[in-house]
Amino acid sequence: MKIAVLTYNLGLNYGGILQSYALMETLKRLEHEPELLFIKTRYQPSWKGVVKKNLLSMFSRKYKNLHDGRIYKNTFDFVDKYIHPKTQPLENADDFSNIEKNNYDAYVVGSDQVWRARMFRHIDRAFFGFVKSDKPILLSYAPSFGVETWDYTEEETKKYQKQIQRFSGVSVREDSGVALCKTYLNKDAVHVLDPTMLLSADDYRQLIIAENEPNHSGGLLTYILDETVEKLESVDMILEELKISSFKINAKAHLAENIDDMVYPTVTSWLKGFDDAQYVITDSFHGCVFAILFNKPFIAYGNKNRGMARFKSLLKMFGLENRLVVNKSDLNKNVIGEKIDWNVVNSQLNEHRQFSKQFVIDVLNTKKI
Repeated sequence: MKIAVLTYNLGLNYGGILQSYALMETLKRLEHEPELLFIKTRYQPSWKGVVKKNLLSMFSRKYKNLHDGRIYKNTFDFVDKYIHPKTQPLENADDFSNIEKNNYDAYVVGSDQVWRARMFRHIDRAFFGFVKSDKPILLSYAPSFGVETWDYTEEETKKYQKQIQRFSGVSVREDSGVALCKTYLNKDAVHVLDPTMLLSADDYRQLIIAENEPNHSGGLLTYILDETVEKLESVDMILEELKISSFKINAKAHLAENIDDMVYPTVTSWLKGFDDAQYVITDSFHGCVFAILFNKPFIAYGNKNRGMARFKSLLKMFGLENRLVVNKSDLNKNVIGEKIDWNVVNSQLNEHRQFSKQFVIDVLNTKKI
């Protein structure tokens, strides 16, 4: 079956890139022919972007550095090499209006926060407003609303409530999303795994081996997206308790003066960071995901600005709610040292993985009248 996959734009977000890869790979293993609807990112130049860049670069060295293509080379290289096939970059309504000419049998809106109303600029396309034909199967696989509350206007609610009735199957990434779909969109939904968890740690290790990634130093992996004094103090607390060293896998400084300090590490180096770690502290949803996949003890530092529903739902799924802290006062020796029964977690992961894959299989076997 020829399937169009629409998901979050592929830019600098490791989790976003890997969930796209994992969903495409899973569909291929189910013997389908997926093609990514490749949404243009703000890092891909257009003539307007070039003009803006040149003007702002005259006044800001940091802006010039931030838009230097060398910064994004490693992440884009992974997308080019491993996420395929994909369409030409899509940016506006005209680009999407031509998609149906590709004669897809099904359309899947994938994961990440593509249903977060104030975050994803292609929100209408995420409900397949551009698909006019009723012949293809429409489904969602693990899109996220990002938050536990309803963030759509009354007009948007009516519009998307109508559009989602065309879907043959709806799944969401958070348990709170199931209730949101039922209450506001009048549509039943099921709770499934993030696409990254449809693949195993060994699947990701094969990518690491293929790219011949060197070892990290090991110890405490600190993958912090939004650094604060309090989070850094929490890192120090863990280091003191465990008596280990720490290392990072994200860019050294987002707005550093030196280009070399702004270059994003390779995706496979990022993966190897989790494989090499003894312990992980992260405020990233996908940081938590990969700590679980690689069976690493971890602390999830709740990131309110990026959406707490994602953390709560993921950890609840595996009985790991005790790993979540929202401030330094939640962290103590007992929390840091508490053991995780990985046999139980892995058993639950296998069950959720089977359920999630079966959802996709069943919906794609739907016979449309």
